[in-house]
Amino acid sequence: MARNRIDFDTGRGGGFIRRLVSRFSRRYEERLTAAIEDGAMTGTHDVMDEWKRQATDLAPLKSGDLRRGIETEVTHNGKTWTGEITSTAVTMRGGRRFDYATYIHDTYPEKYGDSFKNPTTSGTIPRYLAVPAEENEAEWARIFEGEIKAAIKRGRL
Repeated sequence: MARNRIDFDTGRGGGFIRRLVSRFSRRYEERLTAAIEDGAMTGTHDVMDEWKRQATDLAPLKSGDLRRGIETEVTHNGKTWTGEITSTAVTMRGGRRFDYATYIHDTYPEKYGDSFKNPTTSGTIPRYLAVPAEENEAEWARIFEGEIKAAIKRGRL
């Protein structure tokens, strides 16, 4: 199974969240924390939806198994929201199970490079899960921040 993930820790905070918390009195802190959590949850789901869409477009299409096998999951533990994207495409090869997704995403680029010589579908790449995360890191951070700001605004804080 090929796998990547992104974590957004609302407890760590960074300057943005610390500045917001310092502006409000203690009695608003609980409402503010709830709004931050709500924004982080929404932002994580939005980013994971976009990540899945982009990964699906970049995954080889030959049989469609790789694209159909891309899944996302968002979990919450304490103050940390985790979004994880996975891809599974198991086939039988020589009487044994073979995870085609892991081979294409992790092994193929090490042996042959970051592109296909003769792709069955143009525009597809071996590292279809990793590349969207690498290329969209700043944009996805803006999505998180925007969703947190929107949740704070909705909460009239």
